[in-house]
Amino acid sequence: MTTTAEHVDLERATRAEPRLQAVVNVVTALTSLVRPTDTMCGGCVWDEIVKPLALPLIGWERGYPPKAAHDPGTVPWLFTPGGDWLKECAEAEKSRTPATTDTEKWLRTSEAWDSVCGELIRRLNDADPANGHGVHHNRKTR
Repeated sequence: MTTTAEHVDLERATRAEPRLQAVVNVVTALTSLVRPTDTMCGGCVWDEIVKPLALPLIGWERGYPPKAAHDPGTVPWLFTPGGDWLKECAEAEKSRTPATTDTEKWLRTSEAWDSVCGELIRRLNDADPANGHGVHHNRKTR
């Protein structure tokens, strides 16, 4: 196997953030189990499974505490005036865990996101059997 910068960054990230290893394991399992007859769109797996798992662990969203869930029936996407949005951002920044090491600072960058997630996306796309969109195991159409 050829070692790439993305592979080195992935190893660095998983050593620093062990929860990322679970995300890598999901990608490894999915890509090793897909068969030529399956429908496993690499982009769909990324959007529906892997990206939501990776978001709090690497990149700009890292370091923020989780948000409380909305009650069913409420609409969380109501229009927020720009001034209120900026105030919410400033308040959220106060609760963010400080980045005190070089590796932690790196984990919060778009460079880390691009290299780590780019490697995972490459693996998903390489395993994609090109049978359409979705994530299905040997699905038969009627």
